[in-house]
Amino acid sequence: MNTSMKTQKPFYKKPTKKRVEEIEKGMSRNKSKYERRIKQLKHITEDINYIPNGSTDSYHEFIHSMYSALVGGRNITSKMETSIAKIVAGYVKWSKKMTDPKYQEDRKNFIETTVSKIGLIKDKLHEAKYTQNYTWDAESFLDSIEEQVRKRAKLSEKQFKALNKMYKQYCKKVEKVKKSA
Repeated sequence: MNTSMKTQKPFYKKPTKKRVEEIEKGMSRNKSKYERRIKQLKHITEDINYIPNGSTDSYHEFIHSMYSALVGGRNITSKMETSIAKIVAGYVKWSKKMTDPKYQEDRKNFIETTVSKIGLIKDKLHEAKYTQNYTWDAESFLDSIEEQVRKRAKLSEKQFKALNKMYKQYCKKVEKVKKSA
């Protein structure tokens, strides 16, 4: 057995003095050149309505990485500048939409009507007298859809189709249960 083993180098290597100076130089360059964009991205990353805490959405992570690049002294390419401008423009558009009273009213109405329709589907589910396991699974699905509606005020076309299919299925089952009773 060979007892002379190589010692492994540590994974993290402390940056050299030269590298630290380069980073600091880049940080001061970015701070003076992109001061406005840094403030804008800082505001965007701190807005929990736009980027919820703990979000793992790839777009939200991208926003954080662009902010880190600016404050961390990285060299900012023209493509990065364009992306940062698009992030800010998208946030401004979203912010205007969220403060528009008509949009807020439409959003509130959509949430209320959709949640009430989900309630109707749940009622039909219980009337249909499915097995306990099926009922729990279906209710769990409906609860997750309802939660998404309350948070995002959106449903995909596929989700709408699934809800319609469930409602029709449960109505047929209720009719069968009533006929057999």
